[in-house]
Amino acid sequence: MKKSTLTLGVIAALGAAWVGGAWYTGKVAEEEYVHQFELLNQNIQQSFSAKGLSVEFSHVAIERGLLSSKTRYDIVVKDPNKPESAFTLPFEGTLYHGPLPVNQLSQFNFTPTMFASVDKLTKNDTTSPWFEIAKGKAPLTVTTSMNYQRQGNAKMDFAPFEVSVEKGKWQVGDVNLSVDFAQKGIQQAHLALSRATYQEAETKTQVQFNNIKAMAEYQPIEEWDLLSTGQQWITGGETSIEETNEQGKANQLTVKNWKIDLNTVRKAAFLDLAMNLKLDGTQLNQIHFGDLNLNTAFNHLDGETLNQVLHAKFAQIEDAPLTDTEIALIRKFFDGQPHFILRPTLSNSAGKLATDIDVAVATSDLSSTLSTGKIFKLFRHFIFKIDANKAALIETLTAAEQLSSKLDKEEAARIAEMKINDGLKTPVQQGILVDDGKQVKLDLVLENGELKLNGKVIPEEQVASILFLAAMSMGY
Repeated sequence: MKKSTLTLGVIAALGAAWVGGAWYTGKVAEEEYVHQFELLNQNIQQSFSAKGLSVEFSHVAIERGLLSSKTRYDIVVKDPNKPESAFTLPFEGTLYHGPLPVNQLSQFNFTPTMFASVDKLTKNDTTSPWFEIAKGKAPLTVTTSMNYQRQGNAKMDFAPFEVSVEKGKWQVGDVNLSVDFAQKGIQQAHLALSRATYQEAETKTQVQFNNIKAMAEYQPIEEWDLLSTGQQWITGGETSIEETNEQGKANQLTVKNWKIDLNTVRKAAFLDLAMNLKLDGTQLNQIHFGDLNLNTAFNHLDGETLNQVLHAKFAQIEDAPLTDTEIALIRKFFDGQPHFILRPTLSNSAGKLATDIDVAVATSDLSSTLSTGKIFKLFRHFIFKIDANKAALIETLTAAEQLSSKLDKEEAARIAEMKINDGLKTPVQQGILVDDGKQVKLDLVLENGELKLNGKVIPEEQVASILFLAAMSMGY
C-alpha cells in the first residue's frame, strides 16, 4: 500500500471520528447548554432578588445540526413591583459541538471542549437604540466555552459607542468582560476598557479615563446572600478632569495612575474587609501634590447582622427615617465590636505625611457611656497617630498656596514655612504635638484603660478638646 493512500486513509478515519464525536457530543452539549442556563438563573436570582430586580434567561431554543447548532435566548429584566418597566435583550448565535469545536480549530486551539458558542445581541424595541449608538455594529458579542469538568469561560465584547445624555456626551472605546465559571457558579471576572470620555459643552467639563482594568473573585456565602469573600481590584492609567467655573477659570485635575484593591476574608461568624486606594502623580493645574496611599480595614464585622442591615437598606424607601428595627440592627452591629483602621499617607519629593487611626468599638451604648463620663469604655482599642515630615508638610502647603494665591513657587514656599512654624507653636508648647525640627508627631494611645498623649497620661475630660486642637493645628 502506498504511503499516500495510507495517509489519506488515516486522515479520513480521523475526520470520520471527529464528525462522529461532534454528532455524539452535540446531544450532550445541548443538554448541558440548557442546564447552564438553569444554573445561571439560580445564581442571578440570588444576586438580584434582594435588590428588587428580576433577571432571567428565558425562551432558550436550540436547532440541532451536525457540527453546530443554532441558538436563541432572551434576557428579561424587570422590577416585580413595576411590570411595565420590563425589557428584553434577545440573543442569537451558534453552538459548536465538541470535542474539538470548529470555531476553536480555526484558531488552532486543540483543547478538548464539550461546547463552544458565539452569541450576538439582536435588534428589538429595547436594543435598537444601542445599535444606533454603536454605529450599526453588533453592540454585544458573547463567546463561551465549557470543558468536560463543567468549567469554562464567557467573554463579552462590547462595541465602541457614543451616547448623548441629559447634559453631555459619552464616548466609550472597546470594552471586554471575561468570566470564569465552574459548577458552583462564577469564580472570577476580568474587565478591560480602553478609554472613556465624558464631555459637557455648556460647562466645558471633560472627564477622561484610560486603560481601565478590573478583576473580581467571588466566593458566595450561602447563609449571607448579600455578602461574599474574595479579592477585587481596579486600575486605571492617566485620568483627568477638566472644568471651567462661573468666572471662566479652567481647572484640571490629573492622576497619572491609580488602583483600588479590596479583599474580604471570613473568620467564623465575622468578616474582615481590607481596602487600599493608591493615586500616583496627582496634579492640580499642573502643580504637583504627590502620591496618595489610603489603607483602610473594617475587621470583625458580624456577618449575619451586616447581611440583615444590607437587606434593610435595599428595602428602605428613599429619604424615609430609620425604623426602630433598623436602629436595633445598627446597634447590634456595633455591639459585635467592629474594628476600623484608616491609614492615609501622602508622599512627595520631600518626604511623607502619615496618619494612623485604629479604633475597635466596645459597645453601641453611647448615651449611657457618655452620661457616666467614661468615654474610654466605648473602645476596646484606640490609636490616633500623626507622623509628618516637616519638609513634606511645607511642600504640600506650598502647592496649596500656589493654587490659592497665584504666587510663584519660591514666595509660596516662604509663606508656607512661616504659616507652619507659627501654627505649630501653641500645640507644641501644650504638649499636643512634638516637633524635633524634622518630624512633627502626635501619639494618642489607649493602654490599660489609660489614654496617653505622647507618652503622658491625660484625663478623659481633655480628650475632646485635644483632638479638636490637633486637627485644627494640622489643617494649616
